[in-house]
Amino acid sequence: MEMNKTSSGKHMICDIKNIKNIELLNSPSKLLELLDNICEDYEYNIIQKTYHIFEPQGFTAIYLLSESHISIHTFPEKNYIALDIYTCREYLDNNAYIKIYDHLIKTLDSEKLEPLIVDRNF
Repeated sequence: MEMNKTSSGKHMICDIKNIKNIELLNSPSKLLELLDNICEDYEYNIIQKTYHIFEPQGFTAIYLLSESHISIHTFPEKNYIALDIYTCREYLDNNAYIKIYDHLIKTLDSEKLEPLIVDRNF
């Protein structure tokens, strides 16, 4: 028996590898600015954000959105960022997330891989 699915949004999971923009990778303030700009450009409503800077390197930030969340985890020693964006918006396709991903790749000057974009359903 097939059940009707109701969308609960899309979830983009990114492995951003071989980052060449080392200055940005190692700058928590600039990474927060990058995430703030994404939220502003896509009208995501930030409820709260928190972050932690690790010693000797590394950074994690989580944005609680009224639409869901964004998380970022940096691994400078590996030139790598793990980033997730999950929103409950009803997008007709993946174009908004692909544009965000392409912007991240360009800004970080990194290897372009395909992000995993999952349709979440109730």
